[in-house]
Amino acid sequence: MTVVNSGPYEMSRPDLAEARESLRRLYGAGTDRLWADLLRAAQLTGRETDPAALERLITAMLGADPVTALCGRSLAIRATTFVRLSSVHDLIRERERRLDAPDTVPSGG
Repeated sequence: MTVVNSGPYEMSRPDLAEARESLRRLYGAGTDRLWADLLRAAQLTGRETDPAALERLITAMLGADPVTALCGRSLAIRATTFVRLSSVHDLIRERERRLDAPDTVPSGG
């Protein structure tokens, strides 16, 4: 898995690929069956890339065994943190742009 840190603070939004990799690290060889069960429960194919798909998978994970639920909770925290940090990052950048705008820079005289 290659992670491209293109988001704020060099974070990336978690996705289905990251969720599957997290499960693989926990369950090893048993991951494929669990993954198929979770996808079925979430009504996903596993090829989705949108945030709503991750939310559906997380919901399925939270309803699974305690270890899988904990993994799902971790992904939910990361997803929420990414959204919030992205919003703050955008606000900071917008404020910087306004402060750097020619009409807001004090004149020298």
